[in-house]
Amino acid sequence: MLNVFVCSENYELLAQLIAIQCKKQDFHIQGFSSRPLYDPLILAKNNIDVMYVQFSQIEQHWQQWINVMSQQMEKQNIRLIVSFSSLNEEQILFLLRYSIESYLMEPFDGEQLYAMIHQQQQVDDEYSHLQEDLDRKITTILLRLMIPTHMNGFHYLKMACMIAVSIPTNRQVFMKNLYSIIAKQYHSTSSRVEKCIRSAIHSAKMPKKYSDLFHGDPTNRKIIMYVYTCLKGII
Repeated sequence: MLNVFVCSENYELLAQLIAIQCKKQDFHIQGFSSRPLYDPLILAKNNIDVMYVQFSQIEQHWQQWINVMSQQMEKQNIRLIVSFSSLNEEQILFLLRYSIESYLMEPFDGEQLYAMIHQQQQVDDEYSHLQEDLDRKITTILLRLMIPTHMNGFHYLKMACMIAVSIPTNRQVFMKNLYSIIAKQYHSTSSRVEKCIRSAIHSAKMPKKYSDLFHGDPTNRKIIMYVYTCLKGII
């Protein structure tokens, strides 16, 4: 069930959405405003998943509006859908600057908005399933290497492997920034992340076949790249 907040002067659209809500019962209109919403706490109190905004409402002050609302939207992972009467340079700048992929051109009806709400949700669900599957595969490989799961380094290492597999980039460049990315996620420091991973690897009672594979020196980089090559089907 998706909680949706509608910010629009189009009352006919609201009526259509209410009718669809009664029929489909897989989303709920949790809030409505016919004027620009400038209170991010309303989104938090109502546990909003998707916010639809008619751009004409915020057109004069869209930078102010996004600055006020964006922190709460990012915190709650609220997806933003915007509609435009036309697309000019300013609107395109708005979409690009805030990486907004979901937008509609007016006029449109409630069914089109409903389809967009759930189309993105399906993408999010599929991505979530892929991430869960990736997490399981990485955990299995690290357990085969006998890396102790109770140590912080295990969790840092697992995240390092997930990032390495998920982000297509030059390996040399990527490794230089890896620890700082993880440190930011865990509110730690790059040096501590590196040290914790190294401690977890050195604490592993690694089977001989893996120890031989790493030539008796299973470094952080070697382990991460081993997991990467396993998941990419290289070995």
